[in-house]
Amino acid sequence: MVRVVQAPARTEQDATAALLADRYGRRTAGGGRRLRARILIAALAVAGIAVLAWIAVDMFAPSVESRDVGFHVVDSESVRVTFDVTKPAERSAVCTLEALSTGYGQVGLLQVEIGPQVADTVRITAEVATSEEATTGLVRACTFTD
Repeated sequence: MVRVVQAPARTEQDATAALLADRYGRRTAGGGRRLRARILIAALAVAGIAVLAWIAVDMFAPSVESRDVGFHVVDSESVRVTFDVTKPAERSAVCTLEALSTGYGQVGLLQVEIGPQVADTVRITAEVATSEEATTGLVRACTFTD
């Protein structure tokens, strides 16, 4: 006995799909590309949000700032530096003072510790010992110690 197998008849949906494929072309296997693109976009979005969060936290973090007010060359062995420090009153900081010569070479260095104060901004005067006569004295940087 011979068995005859017939191809299943096309349904209306198959006919529509064939008509659209003939008109617009067959679909390619581009689903993998779309998935990779979506994963890349999601990863970039997460990285962008992380950067924005880091910037926001850094903007609102307390900081210590200094402003040079003036200096006075006492003699060939010292210079007096006056500066303002703004920081949260309850925090401690250390400021590095620098004395410079006419050629902008460093001739003196001093670290001044500033403990908790009653006000956020304080004016401090400190004397920096020098190895030769200085022509200026200034604050290099201030940082928190706690």
